[in-house]
Amino acid sequence: MRKLRHRRLLPTLTGLTLLAAGLSPASAASANISHSYSATGDIPNGTIVSLDPQHSGYVELANTSNDTRLLGVALASDQSLLAVDPSSSKTQVAISGTADTLVSTVSGDIKVGDQVSVSPFSGVGMEAEPGNRTIGIAQTAFTNNTDQATTEQVKDKSGKNQAVKVGYIRLTIAIGSKTAATGGTAQANFLQRVVKSLTGRTISTVRILLSVIVALISLISLITLIYASIYGSIISIGRNPLAQNAVFRTLASVMSMAFLTTAIACVTIYYLLR
Repeated sequence: MRKLRHRRLLPTLTGLTLLAAGLSPASAASANISHSYSATGDIPNGTIVSLDPQHSGYVELANTSNDTRLLGVALASDQSLLAVDPSSSKTQVAISGTADTLVSTVSGDIKVGDQVSVSPFSGVGMEAEPGNRTIGIAQTAFTNNTDQATTEQVKDKSGKNQAVKVGYIRLTIAIGSKTAATGGTAQANFLQRVVKSLTGRTISTVRILLSVIVALISLISLITLIYASIYGSIISIGRNPLAQNAVFRTLASVMSMAFLTTAIACVTIYYLLR
């Protein structure tokens, strides 16, 4: 299985695609063309499928280990404008048009216009990362706050549990590869990879650099302010012990200003990286 660049999650959620049977797509799909295929296992509607290399005319649930054979999205035959060889005993696969597709937040929120790729979890898509094989373009958003989304637990390589939201989006099928990352580069740079590991989304390099500059300026200002205040207080008390109370009041005011500066810097960085 190919590694995820920023989140190396194990596909421990083996029953994840069975969740599709209990979820209802938000609206009817409108695939232009679909074809019938056989399958050796259960293929719920809305799951992403790849061609099965072991059997001609068969499909299997798609994931990061078989994405080179990516084919389309499973759906009911009545959700396609043109269903080729429809059969109740076979799996109908949309290869063009729009289909309701099962996705997760394993690599971050999915926004309208984002490319969607396969994930380590069979049949389930995620926000595409540079180099990923993509199934199409999101026409609706999917976040942790999306209605009818279901929370599932997965484990990373360290054994730590992480909550992942699973649900449907409307997807325009367009199979390809994501070659551009946010910020105009072919691949996410080091700063973008570090920030995405913390925030769960790709942030432009400019915004990251602005955040770093704000943090550095705030840190230098705080160190200078606190050092000057403490040093001046010590000198003042040494020269005039009777001024101790006034010096402490001034020092408390300076520390309050330092905390306020820190809060403003944190809020600024938050909005730059959100």
